[in-house]
Amino acid sequence: WIPRHLFAISQPFSCPQLRTDRLETTKSVENTMNRMWKITVLMLTAMLQMTAVYGKDAHPPAEEKEEGCELYSEKDLRLAGASPDAGRVEVFHNLEWGTLCGKPTMEISKVLCKQLGFGRAIGVFSIAPKKETSNWLSAIECKGDEGSIFDCSHSEWGSGPGCSETQPPLAVRCEAAGLDNVEAIPRSELILPGVDPETVLETYKPQHSKKCGRLSGLYPFQPNQTAAFVYKEKIQTWLSDRTGRLEEVMCRDPERNTANVEEFPDLRWNPYGFDFPFDSSKVRGDKILHSEKAKVLREGYLSPNAKVFWSLDHPHRHPEELPEMSDASKAIFHNLSRDGFVKIDDWGLDMDALRKTADWALSQREQKNVTVVLDDGAVIMARPHVPALDALLNNETVNAAIRAYLGQDSVLHGYKILRLSKRLQGADNYIAADWHHDRAGRRLKLFIFLHDVENFGGRPTEVANRTHNLVYWHFEDYFTSRYDNEYVQKNFDIHQLGGPRGGGFIFDTNAIHRGSPFGNKMRETIILEYHNEYKCPAIHSLGLNVPCPSGDQYMAYHKL
Repeated sequence: WIPRHLFAISQPFSCPQLRTDRLETTKSVENTMNRMWKITVLMLTAMLQMTAVYGKDAHPPAEEKEEGCELYSEKDLRLAGASPDAGRVEVFHNLEWGTLCGKPTMEISKVLCKQLGFGRAIGVFSIAPKKETSNWLSAIECKGDEGSIFDCSHSEWGSGPGCSETQPPLAVRCEAAGLDNVEAIPRSELILPGVDPETVLETYKPQHSKKCGRLSGLYPFQPNQTAAFVYKEKIQTWLSDRTGRLEEVMCRDPERNTANVEEFPDLRWNPYGFDFPFDSSKVRGDKILHSEKAKVLREGYLSPNAKVFWSLDHPHRHPEELPEMSDASKAIFHNLSRDGFVKIDDWGLDMDALRKTADWALSQREQKNVTVVLDDGAVIMARPHVPALDALLNNETVNAAIRAYLGQDSVLHGYKILRLSKRLQGADNYIAADWHHDRAGRRLKLFIFLHDVENFGGRPTEVANRTHNLVYWHFEDYFTSRYDNEYVQKNFDIHQLGGPRGGGFIFDTNAIHRGSPFGNKMRETIILEYHNEYKCPAIHSLGLNVPCPSGDQYMAYHKL
């Protein structure tokens, strides 16, 4: 771990701040716009000069290619928080970005996701701005079939009741279009060892009607555990509910339930979840999943979604036997299984071809279905077709290792190109900068570096070593998956996953990780996402609020 204060962070380029309270006349507006166009021309001129210096086939350092200011139109929408498929929705009005407020509903999410160019809404939540922001529309109510959020019922522009606890700033989670291959399957056909697919999602909120004395054994829901999370006030209520649920289950048979918890002596647990050491026996792992005696671990400690993910993922943690594969595949698989990640020095790809596609895609500002610009260019994401990836998609060494890890029926669902620019300088506009897991259970992401990514100042991905097999207590809510930086740094072994151009890494997004927002250089990568073929259809059939697959990528659906 490198403390932020140990290296100097260059000042990010600052775009002109256009606020109507500073523009007294139309002339002032025109002058300001003229200044913006001059800045844009200067930036384009600098880029042309760079091309002349480096040549069309050369690759200048990432920090030499910083973005200019973005231009927006009245009533444009954006996702704030720098995640391409989830975040607070803001609207551009009177030359300023502002929030939308209303009671979070799936009907609102459906309208917003469609208007933003996505195929499906999978959730709605709330993220308050971390700095003072105008509220443009409030009291929003939608039926779900409107063509635009502005067709829904709402207050007058800038004059409504504003945001409140019951009408918070609206945030959505969306899924990309083109998911024809991810079809829901009947619940009766779901194979969920140890749980009943018909009742698994029933509410677990307790009545707090009785207590059975002091709980012993595994007890992770104490009030002081709030220190381990980012959203401490919400976690406090959640901990209280979970304690009540645990007491309720324990009361059914206190003697049996306590004994069952204590019969797993090598169980490791923390405020986030539990797991077993890497070398635990398969017998013990299966015992937890199937044994009726261990039912208290599922019913008392795990949320409905957590029970689903445990059941779907656990068989792949302890396969009955491994398939035949090369020594290189075994090495990749072993490192993934032990640590949750593996570094690769060279993927063997045509980096010039990848660079050419990335440069084109990241410049396509007018193609919203291809390129998404977030928070004035702090993060830019593109999802074009990339033919130069075919060599990797058909690399049997990599594919065999992934099949061994996720199961023989594994697929590449899609990929994207991601740029973290120098304008990104903190977690305020990048939700992936908080320590978290992806709320999708066991899945893999493969990173390709388009240039050298330094651990020191290069915004590398950071992973908490050997947290990939955690069975988290709760999967349903965003706030339970965001973890306190000081707690994570103190309690886990942190690895920074930088590396050379053409290399990269594979990691399990169930591990605790983050994208470092701090640095003095741009970072550009291509990211591929893999699941067991069965997993996303099972999640869709249960209607879970889970990004499976992620909604911000080019959908390839390539069977390994």
